[in-house]
Amino acid sequence: MTEPKPLSLTRRNALTAAAALAASTGLGSSRASAALDLTAPENELELYVRMRGGVEDDELVLWWWSGNVWGKMNDDIAVNLMKVEGLTFQRLTRTSDTTYEQVSAGRGTFRDVETNAPLDTWTNPINGVVGTPDRVVSLNRETVSARGPHRELSDRLIAYEGGFDTPVVNGGKVFMTENFVSKVKGRNAGTVGTSSSLTVFTADAADMAADEADFRPCTMNYQSLGGFRPWMGLDNSKGMISWQVYGQKLQGNAASAPADIKSWVEREYPGFLEDPAI
Repeated sequence: MTEPKPLSLTRRNALTAAAALAASTGLGSSRASAALDLTAPENELELYVRMRGGVEDDELVLWWWSGNVWGKMNDDIAVNLMKVEGLTFQRLTRTSDTTYEQVSAGRGTFRDVETNAPLDTWTNPINGVVGTPDRVVSLNRETVSARGPHRELSDRLIAYEGGFDTPVVNGGKVFMTENFVSKVKGRNAGTVGTSSSLTVFTADAADMAADEADFRPCTMNYQSLGGFRPWMGLDNSKGMISWQVYGQKLQGNAASAPADIKSWVEREYPGFLEDPAI
């Protein structure tokens, strides 16, 4: 009979085991090396930073995301207008004991529903209007506290309110939601756009609770409701669009990005993946 091998309990394994135990029981410890109690209200901000950001303060991380954009007229069922895919860099930097600055910059493209090809022109299946879709280009800066994200109002940003819901630990996973509503001046004079967005972050509880880590994997599901884009040729008073997107934090940043969207960004925005300037 083969003799059983002795149990090898390294410090990293011990931390992981402690993290899993704390996450499943909701119990924590006050020792410096203890796992983060994922259910404690005072840890919600730290959990958010671990889920969305890097291991180190001010670390640059990259998220890949993909999904569909739906259009719905008030008196009809929703129609899948197009797909969408992109890459977004993010950096969270501690600015005080209770706040972080969060900066993100993204590049993406709308895609054909059938062929998945990037859209240069597009025929709206609702009204037959031919339009030229925008590129998906973003640059956001906000302050994050235990209350949630906050953005300074400007001439264009008329209203903004964000928040977190209480994290939930179940089945070895931890779930945390971030939501915001906003109101902005439209590109055309006299127009106003509104949006309501919800993001659900999901991760292994042990990864988020562990005191030490090289990388903390996390996925997200995002949905928003807002007005039609000008190039869609539709009246915002008669309907809305909904983004339904999923994605993940990438270990190794651009090196781990899906090949197709990576090559598209490199071609259309040279240098962005090497230096997003945030």
